[in-house]
Amino acid sequence: MEEYSRALPRGIVADCGGVFTMGTIGGGIFQAIKGFRSSPEKIIRVLIFNILRLFSL
Repeated sequence: MEEYSRALPRGIVADCGGVFTMGTIGGGIFQAIKGFRSSPEKIIRVLIFNILRLFSL
């Protein structure tokens, strides 16, 4: 248990990269949902149609 008592600087830097990635993806999803909720209705319908068309290929 002694070897786990202190975090290595390399481990902290590696964790920062993972945290940055999760924050970027999570923030992007959050901002997309926030933007879709405040956009006009027609834009939402067009976007959903385009997404469904993209995945139906």
